[in-house]
Amino acid sequence: MERINELIRRELTLLLRTSIKDPRLCDMIITDVLISRDLSSAKVFYTVIKEDKKMIELLLDKASGFFRIHLSKTIDLRHTPVLRFIFDSSPNTGIRIEQLLSKL
Repeated sequence: MERINELIRRELTLLLRTSIKDPRLCDMIITDVLISRDLSSAKVFYTVIKEDKKMIELLLDKASGFFRIHLSKTIDLRHTPVLRFIFDSSPNTGIRIEQLLSKL
């Protein structure tokens, strides 16, 4: 399962860097992927630095079919999982905590 999670994360990152032309998705970082036990769905955790997270979530939901088609071509799985994008606030929280600690 960990191998599949990492493989999907790498492939999605590669797709974002090479195939997506929308500049609003350029600052997006995929932090983790968790695939279900039956491999039917995957939660894709992401974070963004500058853009509005709601707008990015809408863009990702619209592009999920595109990502899924490309994953089916590059990853050899019986069924390509349905992708669900979830905003990951932990990197932003970590940065904020570091900034607060540096002020002490």
